[in-house]
Amino acid sequence: MPPHHDIASSCHYLLQQRSFNNSLPIMFSKFANKIGLFDILAPVKSRRSSKDSEDDSTTIANSYSDDNQMKRKRLDAQLKAEKEAEARGPKFFAKKQRVRYLNKMTNAVCDAVVVGVHYDDGPDKPYYTIKYKKQCEETLDDGSKKTTVREVEKQTNPDRLSRVPWDEDKSWKVLQ
Repeated sequence: MPPHHDIASSCHYLLQQRSFNNSLPIMFSKFANKIGLFDILAPVKSRRSSKDSEDDSTTIANSYSDDNQMKRKRLDAQLKAEKEAEARGPKFFAKKQRVRYLNKMTNAVCDAVVVGVHYDDGPDKPYYTIKYKKQCEETLDDGSKKTTVREVEKQTNPDRLSRVPWDEDKSWKVLQ
């Protein structure tokens, strides 16, 4: 067999010869595999057994169960922290606790969340960093008015804060 420079000329040579009965399918298979033709014409499909599907279902169920357990633990810990703060007195709040904030300048009351608890003035005199959303109305250059909602973070004393009833769904939104 004379030397050939590439697979195509080798195939052409074998086709011209009559002694290629067994070598032709092998040659074409190697050629098709090398150029990726098998990947296009006959891709290998993974066969999944029903056991694999059951394993996937179990994994999803376990993941869901783990998520629920984690959520429950975090909510229980938050509720415990809020109850402990309340037991210390009316001016004590827990971090991530939902509260009502009274803005004395505008006399407006809004929902807020405690994001920081500070004891710089002593253990009996806490002050808090809170976050709340405030609607702001702006007058544009053309005279029209635009209302936007801004998140405000500020420090305040406990006299301006009051407790809100425990709500698991709202508390979970804060914790996420």
